[in-house]
Amino acid sequence: MSDLTKEEAAWIKKVQRALNSCPSDRLGFFTIGDTDVQIYDKEKSVQIDRIYDGNKGTADFCFCVSEAEANLGCLKFPSLVESTAG
Repeated sequence: MSDLTKEEAAWIKKVQRALNSCPSDRLGFFTIGDTDVQIYDKEKSVQIDRIYDGNKGTADFCFCVSEAEANLGCLKFPSLVESTAG
């Protein structure tokens, strides 16, 4: 396994502290595998699920968030945020 540089480790610690200080439980996050991590309103989860179910599970989550008008913005990362499952 590779080791982080001292600067990389300090940056990761700083970013994690910022994420831990999120001012609410309302913010949800997802990525589609580019440099962005999308932010959405988790309070609209029921509406998002209804849109998903109405499309018989064939609509992507990002489409359902958009349809529910739950988009709140995005975080831009300096490189790809891979979208994986499992």
